[in-house]
Amino acid sequence: MVAAPAAARLTPTMRLMLPLVCVALALGLCRAAWALDLYQASVPLADAGEASRKAAVTEAFGRVLGQVAGRQAVATLAQQAGGADAAQRALLSFGGNTGADGMALLEARFDAQAVREFLARRHVAALPDARPTLLLWLLAERDGAAAWAGADEPQDLALALQQAAGARGLPLLLPVLDLAERGRLPARLDPADKASMAGLNTASARYRPDGILFGRLWGSGERWQVDLRLALPGREDAVWSSSGASPQAAIDAAFEAIGARLAPAGAPVDGPSVPVQIAIDGISDVAAYARVWQHLQQVPGLRGLRPLTLGSGRAMFRFELAGGDAALAASVEPGAPFTRVAGDTPAYRYQP
Repeated sequence: MVAAPAAARLTPTMRLMLPLVCVALALGLCRAAWALDLYQASVPLADAGEASRKAAVTEAFGRVLGQVAGRQAVATLAQQAGGADAAQRALLSFGGNTGADGMALLEARFDAQAVREFLARRHVAALPDARPTLLLWLLAERDGAAAWAGADEPQDLALALQQAAGARGLPLLLPVLDLAERGRLPARLDPADKASMAGLNTASARYRPDGILFGRLWGSGERWQVDLRLALPGREDAVWSSSGASPQAAIDAAFEAIGARLAPAGAPVDGPSVPVQIAIDGISDVAAYARVWQHLQQVPGLRGLRPLTLGSGRAMFRFELAGGDAALAASVEPGAPFTRVAGDTPAYRYQP
């Protein structure tokens, strides 16, 4: 990596040298995204121009924010007002890389204190840097067949799980699934039923994880769900479900909730609880309204939920949330049946 002096980071001379640096480092920095430390990220680099490099640094800063907070949705803070300038100030070093597909990449490292201070100013709680390594037992039911997810197979599922964990800075182990192990795996798994995973506790001992995730992926078409149970020593098990329009989307939504559940007991929440008001367009029937209401009710830390208006395809809600509007991306939006639309106030569109 190319270290930027504290008094003159990214000087004009250094910007001119970046293409040469990219070539020099391209062969030495190729690593999987989830293997990078919390304060480093790799992102696509459109070209060697200054505007592209600045945009890539901002994107990398967002990924680092998500890794440190343990929630990928926090990455959107880098694209908000002041995010790009904060990224440049926090930047310690950068370098070039080439992905497996030949795409040019920029790898950037950021100052840990600057990253955490940025999150603190926006009232976003972050996980400690030292995090438990989690072993995941996931039974995937796809195309009418059930298969356990292992370290190498099914390849698409193993990659999706590692990427979901890496984007949130979560150390994840997947079982090897050798012949002896496969013979001891149960035929079914229900994370809500502890009896269905009794044999997996014994199988987990060989991996020596800090905690265990028990999961089930199921669905079809554009409706998928992941049911998860998180078991950590000395804590009560946490059980939850997340959904999405694809297996990847459901996995991402499920992993987004892990960060909040890994926070140490007594850890500060995302700032003081303040009133928030949101509008959601596209609410055309009772089923859509009920689905939105159910999602909002399940958001950790959201209190005092009440409807304000409903009609003409729009619903408005008011509630209190730690961190206020700044915490919507991390707390309310993950797994929501609605997506944010452009505007100065929090506005969304329903997406079933």
